Amino acid sequence: MRAILAALLVFLGGLGCARIYRPVVLVAPVPATHGAGLSGAAVLQPWGNNARYERKALKAHIRVIVLTLENTFGGELDILRLEWPDATSPLTSEAAATAIKQHSLAYLFYPLVPGLLSLSSGEHGGYGPSDKMVFGGLAVVGLCIGAPNAIIAARSNHRLGAFFADQAWRPGPLRPGQVRRGLLFVRSRDPLEPLPIQVVYTLPDGEQRLTLLCPGVRPL
Repeated sequence: MRAILAALLVFLGGLGCARIYRPVVLVAPVPATHGAGLSGAAVLQPWGNNARYERKALKAHIRVIVLTLENTFGGELDILRLEWPDATSPLTSEAAATAIKQHSLAYLFYPLVPGLLSLSSGEHGGYGPSDKMVFGGLAVVGLCIGAPNAIIAARSNHRLGAFFADQAWRPGPLRPGQVRRGLLFVRSRDPLEPLPIQVVYTLPDGEQRLTLLCPGVRPL
């Protein structure tokens, strides 16, 4: 029983505690790169006091980028698309949030595992508490610990997903002088390397391109 109990404590301890998502705002604009009628910049969005999400994003090779574009042309222009290097995949805000979320249901293992062991353990007539009583007690303690952690993780995931969805980059035409900012979510082979982004847009004389370079993610 001692071996099972030790393994159980190690397993549950490995889950750690849920982390509260701390709200952040879009990073301040940086000096822009200028093209024909359009200027822009691409910079990494800081995670603030959300190190767990940052680590999960790096592990998943995901970077969150703030894209800023300004129409410096005298008339309206249309942003057609963004083009990425090979082995780079753009993600929706929902897909990015799902890939790096905390696993809230995992905290239900705190009461579930010792509870199941309690059901499979028998009583004994010797001195001291039985295995059934020990695992039953751990299940109660696990419920008191696991349930709040599951709630915290679920709420934090919801807040992160809402921030991603609210701030996601939205394509469309730009009026003269208009500035548009938003988040891009991409998975790349090596998130530590700088990432070139091709902004394809139209002017009266045809299709144009503006190349922006997003910095690589800092290693943790």
